[in-house]
Amino acid sequence: MWTLGPLPIFVAVAGVLIGVLGAGRRLFPGTFTRQRAFRCPVRDTNVDVDFKEAVWDGNLLDVAACSAFSPPQDVRCEKGCLGLGKFPAAKPEMAAARR
Repeated sequence: MWTLGPLPIFVAVAGVLIGVLGAGRRLFPGTFTRQRAFRCPVRDTNVDVDFKEAVWDGNLLDVAACSAFSPPQDVRCEKGCLGLGKFPAAKPEMAAARR
């Protein structure tokens, strides 16, 4: 009979962990800003972007600023970069191409 003693404890701990995982985004709703530099696939230019990321799981939530716009905080695009799995590497700009 004593071998079933740990079973209720295991079930209770598992229930609490499942509850925390399920409600994690609501328990930790904060965001932080992370800057990334990459090649924008829409505008085909190198950009510096400030993303708002979720504290809980690191998902990209919004674009706070982008160097492709003036001022950078006035982002007026579809924000397709939020759905990118991997960011394209920034390409070195050639000095002759700018002239």
